[in-house]
Amino acid sequence: MLGLIGLGGNVAASLLFLLLSTVTLGISGQLIRGVVRQANAAPASGPGDDRQVDDASETPIETLRRRYAKGEIDDEAFERRLDQLIETEEPEQGKAESERILE
Repeated sequence: MLGLIGLGGNVAASLLFLLLSTVTLGISGQLIRGVVRQANAAPASGPGDDRQVDDASETPIETLRRRYAKGEIDDEAFERRLDQLIETEEPEQGKAESERILE
């Protein structure tokens, strides 16, 4: 600060420069602190996160097949649930086909 006063010769201008510099550094520090806090609070993404997104867009039959492949359900439960899913999807498919014919 003494160097700035000596170079400029104007004490008021040097103090104003010092004040603006301090305020700028304070604001920058607070912004950096906020970014670091936000980064630390964010959940870390891992390999399982991609699978969660896929599960949301997965069809019921794909979910059933995945659970069967993992061994979560047995053969009988798989076949029974698959038959139920196919029965519930058939009317929707027929409806879509009839709509296409009308167009």
